[in-house]
Amino acid sequence: MKSQSRHSAAPGRGGSQSESVPPESALPSSSAPAPKVSWLGLPKFGWSLTLFGLCVYTFAVVTFKAPVGNAGAVIAIVGMLLQREKLRIPFPIWIFGSFLLWAFISSFASPYTDLVLDNIFEQLKLFMIMIVVVNALRTEGQLRFYLMFFLGCFVLFPVRGTLVGGDRIQGRAVWNFIYANPNDLATLCLLALGMALAVMFFAPRRPVVRLGAAVSALALIVVMFLSESRGAFIGLMAGMGWGLGRLGLKRPILTLLLGGVVALVLSMTIPPAVWERLSGIEKLTSTSTIAEADPEGSAEERFEIQQTAWRIFVGHPIFGVGFGMYRQVNAKYAPSLGEKDTHNTYLNLAAETGLPGLILWISLVVSVLLFAYRVRKQAAPDEVAEPQAWVERALFGYLVAAMFGTYVKLSFPYIMLGILWCWAKLKQSEPELLGEAKESRACAA
Repeated sequence: MKSQSRHSAAPGRGGSQSESVPPESALPSSSAPAPKVSWLGLPKFGWSLTLFGLCVYTFAVVTFKAPVGNAGAVIAIVGMLLQREKLRIPFPIWIFGSFLLWAFISSFASPYTDLVLDNIFEQLKLFMIMIVVVNALRTEGQLRFYLMFFLGCFVLFPVRGTLVGGDRIQGRAVWNFIYANPNDLATLCLLALGMALAVMFFAPRRPVVRLGAAVSALALIVVMFLSESRGAFIGLMAGMGWGLGRLGLKRPILTLLLGGVVALVLSMTIPPAVWERLSGIEKLTSTSTIAEADPEGSAEERFEIQQTAWRIFVGHPIFGVGFGMYRQVNAKYAPSLGEKDTHNTYLNLAAETGLPGLILWISLVVSVLLFAYRVRKQAAPDEVAEPQAWVERALFGYLVAAMFGTYVKLSFPYIMLGILWCWAKLKQSEPELLGEAKESRACAA
């Protein structure tokens, strides 16, 4: 009764502060009871219309099994507008918007203005999806569930489809839709691999979840090798190599066991032609040997295309030739090559949107990665930080692989950027909440 009267009295300074700060039992601390978790190890979470719409959209764009992507996006946006929580529009979103604004402005300097505006409208949809992601994933339970949902959709459809009934292009594994290009398939598998490794290190660690994530990661690696994508392989090594090395130092027995399983599966499933193609990576380091990198001559052709892309950029360094218009302009600059893709995200952006557009897009990605890295390093190592690191590494590997493919217009990287921002924001909010509580108790004393 005494404590109750103490809180109800003094409605002035002390009373307002006690009302604005959550009770100590709600704050994260070592003595606080552990949050309730489901049998899958997910913290209990509440559903929202925004999260439901995001899942519908994700199912559509990952699996291509139902044309409900636009419906899911509309549901998510309506839920976002009706939510009680404050609308989140973080700094990376403003950068993304600035990139689209610049693409719009530069479109009037392009001879293909109408086509450019159509492409910008399509990119505007991805802008809205990124806003949906950062507003839908507000709790750890929601974020973990969505990672598992995305991973499940990816493994059950494009991965399973590639392994069971996939096609071949010059011996390289593909599926269909956006996965019909072996390089795109492998690079998207790299993003999903980061999710699988993150799920493996979720806590509490449920055996069924860890086993499912491990099998998913193994299947993703097999598909990446069957695609024979050298760019994705370089991205895999650049993004995951350091993390796997650190894991080997921390948990050598587990790493040796997992490495042995992966090596055994790869030796049984990967044909010799794959290793022969991947061995051609060393030929890519010199212009004098690039023609020897592969028998079909794709590496040599890409080098010619990228030289053309550089000439296009030099000719249009500020406004570019128009967002999404590279193929048409490549045919004009190099008729012998025809309408070809740049096979390089950064050259593509430079040629289409000029140097300002390239800087804005890179700033979007780097701002999220730096924010996530900074928050993770400032916080104490725990069960949240370790899985987050694998998502960061996957996104970094994706950026390396983007030097060998054009991935600006795919939805997956923007979803990953939204996930990573939400993860870091969750981690950042814990010390802020504790600091506010301590300050309030000091003022009350």
